[in-house]
Amino acid sequence: MGQAKTRGTQDQRIAQAKAKVDALRPAKMVCGACKTSFTDFGLIDARGMPGIHAAFGGVCPSCGETVLAFSGDKDAVANAMIAWQDAMGAEGKLGMQSRDGSHKFFEN
Repeated sequence: MGQAKTRGTQDQRIAQAKAKVDALRPAKMVCGACKTSFTDFGLIDARGMPGIHAAFGGVCPSCGETVLAFSGDKDAVANAMIAWQDAMGAEGKLGMQSRDGSHKFFEN
């Protein structure tokens, strides 16, 4: 614990970690199914997901689809999406989104 003490108290380290994740939070998410944008979504626990810095998810208010956003290393994000598709047993509708909410859909 010696190195952790040099980064501040436990409360300070928690606040720093929260600030890092908050900085990665997108302004809005866009549904890959119906293209609706929405702001009511939450943080997904990404501990144990190497290379993922933050993950967010919510349910589209228009069509009810699950919408996910991963931030992290390129390969880690790709692996997380593949794992999610495998777990859900369905093909995802992929896109790329900036933190300000601008979105680009990848069409098949």
